[in-house]
This record gives sequence, C-alpha cells and structure tokens, in this order.
Amino acid sequence: MSAPVSDKPLFPFGPILFFGDSVTAELTAETPPLFSGPQTVARGIAGQSTRDMARRLRSDIALYGAKGLHLIGGRDDILTRDPAPSLDGIVTDITAMLRDARDLYVRTWVGSIPPVDPAAPAAAALPLSLIGQVNAWLRDHVQEYGAAFIDYDAVLATGTGALRPAYSDDGVRLNAAGYAALRDAMMAALTAPGVEQIWAPPESEDAARRRKFLHHFGYLDSNTRFPSPFIQFAGKPGASHYGVPFDAHGFLNAAPIVERKPPGETRILVVGDSTTIDGGDIAKTLPGRIERILRADGLTSAKVYNFGVMSSCLTQMTHLIWSRLVEYAPDAIVVVSGSTDLFQPWTYDPRPGYPYNAFISQRLYDHFFDTHDPRAREDGLSYEALVTLIYDELKRLRAEVGWQTPGWEDAVVHHYQRAAHRLTKLSHDHAVPIVSVLQPTVLRKRHLTEAERNVASGAFLAYLDRQYGKLESFTAQLAERRPYRSTFTALDLSGIFRDREEGTYYDIVHYDDAAREIVAARLAAEVRKALDRARARTPLGRAWRLLGRRGRR
Repeated sequence: MSAPVSDKPLFPFGPILFFGDSVTAELTAETPPLFSGPQTVARGIAGQSTRDMARRLRSDIALYGAKGLHLIGGRDDILTRDPAPSLDGIVTDITAMLRDARDLYVRTWVGSIPPVDPAAPAAAALPLSLIGQVNAWLRDHVQEYGAAFIDYDAVLATGTGALRPAYSDDGVRLNAAGYAALRDAMMAALTAPGVEQIWAPPESEDAARRRKFLHHFGYLDSNTRFPSPFIQFAGKPGASHYGVPFDAHGFLNAAPIVERKPPGETRILVVGDSTTIDGGDIAKTLPGRIERILRADGLTSAKVYNFGVMSSCLTQMTHLIWSRLVEYAPDAIVVVSGSTDLFQPWTYDPRPGYPYNAFISQRLYDHFFDTHDPRAREDGLSYEALVTLIYDELKRLRAEVGWQTPGWEDAVVHHYQRAAHRLTKLSHDHAVPIVSVLQPTVLRKRHLTEAERNVASGAFLAYLDRQYGKLESFTAQLAERRPYRSTFTALDLSGIFRDREEGTYYDIVHYDDAAREIVAARLAAEVRKALDRARARTPLGRAWRLLGRRGRR
C-alpha cells in the first residue's frame, strides 16, 4: 500500500493477505492506496465460492509471504445459489482455510458475512438464513484454530439484523458508505495493541515432513476419489466437482454413457486426471470444448464423454479403458497423462506406478482386519492415532523404495513407459484409435508470471524438470516408431504454451479457461486425424482412397 502518514509501519509483523470473494474484491477496490503496497495484498476475487478460495489460499500465502490473513467467505456462495450452498459445505471449506493458516503460522482474522435486508426485492428467494448460520459457526469456532472473529454486524446491521439502509443501494450489496464502515471496523481489529506475528517453533526435519503430510492428508476427498473397482477411484455418484455433479458411474457427464451406441453417433472418450474434469461447467471442460469444436467443424454427430478421474495415473487410465470403456464401442479415445505419474510418488504414495495414496487403504485394512493382531480391536480410532499409523507407513515405504534417489526416479519413468506400451497394444488389439497426450506443464513455459514462478519449491521443480525431460524423449521415440501405426498416436503437448506471455498456470499443470480452449482445439484436430485414418482402413474407405488415386491420374 502507499506509505501511511506516520513513519510507523501499519502492520509491523509483515504483509497481510486480504482474501475472499466479492466482498473483499470490492472493499479493496474502494480504497486503492490502502491495498496496493508491500504491507497489504488484495486477493479478493468476485464470484468465488469458499471451495475456490480454499484451493488457492495456501499458494497465495506462500507467494506473497503473508504473515497475516483477513478472510471473509461464503457470501458469494449464498447470493449466487449456483450450486446450491449448504452450511456444511461452507464450514468445511472455511475450516480447511483456517487449518492452512494455522499450519503456516499466519495471524488470522475472520470477518462475519455482511448482512442483507430480507425485505429488499434483490434478496427475494435467497437462502439468507445461511448468513446467520455461518456467522454463528464462525463466532463459536474460529478461536479453535487460533483465529480472531470480527463481527461486522455490529456496525452494518440494524437491531433486527438487516443491512442498514444507509449502507446499501439495493439492500444486498454494500455501497461506498458500507465499505467505509466495514473498513474502519476491520482496521481497528487489525491494528489493535498487542497484535504480533506468530512465530513457528523450531522443528526437526521429520516434524517438518509430518506437518507437510498433514496438509496433504487434509485433502483426501471421498467425493472426487471414491473407491471404484479396477481403477482405484472415480467420482462419487451424486457428489460434485466444483458444482458439476458426477453421473451414476462417477464421471462428469450430463448423462451416463449407454453401452449400445446410438445410430449415427461418433463416440469419443476422453480419459485423464483432474485437468480433464476442471472447468467449473461441463461445457467448459476439455471434453466439453472438444465436442463443441468438432461439431462447429462439421462433425455434428460427435459426442464426447468425460472419463477424467482426480489424481489418475496412466496405469489407472489404461485399466479403465481395458476394463470398461472398450465395451462402449468408441470411435476414438484421447488419453491425457504425464504429470500425475511424476508428482504423486514425490508427495503421496512413493511407489512408482501406484495409484494416489494406495498405501493408506492398504495400511488401514491390514491394521483393522488382521485377525492375528489384537491391537486392532483395542484401537480407539482417534484421529491422532490414525495419522500416526499412516505417517509411519509412509516413512517406511519411502525408505523401502529409495525415495528421491536416482534409481527411484528412473523407476517412476519406467512405470509410465510400461503403461504407455500397454496402451499401444490395447489400441491395436481392440482396433480403437487412441491419441496419447503428454500433458502441458508450467515447466516448459518461457515467459513466467510471478505467480507461475512460485508454484512449487525449487527441489520439486528440478525433479519434475528432469522427469518431464525423460517423458518428452520417450514420447518422441514413440511418435517416431509409431507402434501400431494405424491406430495409435503419441502427442507431446508439454510445451504448447512455451511462448505464451499471458499468465496461464495456477500450479504445475492446471491452466486457465483461455489455455483450456487452446488445448481443446489441438486435441479436436488430432481426433479428426485419427477418425480419418480409421475410416481409411474400412473397405469403403479403401475404395474411396483408390478411386481418389485413379481420379488424379
């Protein structure tokens, strides 16, 4: 921010992250001088749900070196109603953010959601009771995570709890006077005497690793990684991914695929990891975009199905195709892979080629169902005991496989290569055109924004750079040799954004909507080529090709 009138720093212990949805975005926009310098970082994004916020908080704290955090969240969930908000959902996301801030030793203030006038026309049919319910939970629980609660109703609400008329033009959104009142109450709390930085206690290397493990352990999400035969996980039927519901099979399709292909349908299946299901709307995912592009290009019979699975590695994708998808008579399959096979062994299950945290289910099953071990029947199932059980197994496995050694790195790549070779044979044996894609990565982007330069630690990025180089060489060899040339295509898109100057990635492999459209266009073009090659192999296609040659004589 611009320097205060006094020479004394406004926040002596370091920068404060002002984090949230439209409330924070509009608050910081109302007073640019206060939120535009090294002591304050404005990170409110209008329209964001608490789930969106929870995904980015930890990286924002690391990126800006925040020592303090002011958080308001949940208002946009409630006012947009898309998807339908719930107290449990909002509270779960806020709890995750409070844990992240606590684990990173960030001094935190959580503000109440500003009130709304229930009599205002703009408030009609809104689930306004949720505002009071969320605020009541915050008032009672944020202290458990070392945070302070700021009750903005004290200055913004009437005696009945409605938004004061002077602070809004429509009874729902704050006006300039409303934001000024909120800002004054906020600054009084943030600059109160005795507010100091939280210092992390000295810790051993193992304690630091345990703390990092606990962070990742907190993101084991059964909604997106639900047990599924043969492939470890799919989505949970009835649950959703950022508001997009999973179908009855656990995939992001408007309706589940049917086994018997409708007459005239050109059926394309897209298999991949979380990059395949990202987009916030079915039409904005990679498969949704590919379908739109193909139809606009004249292939009006195209129907593209999404078989992306959160955290899926190439071995899982191959099993999914073999065990389930070939029976649907696809005309082409696109497989997007690479990064998950590399970064999951570094952070999660360290065994090369294993699914996401497979060791956790194995360890728990072995512990609680070992009939020769009486400790299982004595275990009280405390959360701390559960964490210790799993973390100790993680350490044991890392030692067993030689985690982070050169041999371990080679084994990670070898398992990917072996899965890719299986994919080529599967393509040939079932006569299904498969386009196997090495997915884009921030590692190959030349023009990095500040956020892109700080997506991960130096050691982790160096590891990924080495490993991606090996996958790129392997993909080039596969494309050159073209095993089963008529059905299989190997495509390297790791550097598709090499010369793009705009901000593109928000972590190692996840990219924004504009970039998603670029990737979708390239994949749609490859699908057309694969379909054309497949048609040329049919008797009718060979006849047309022969006639075409004769016509050119």
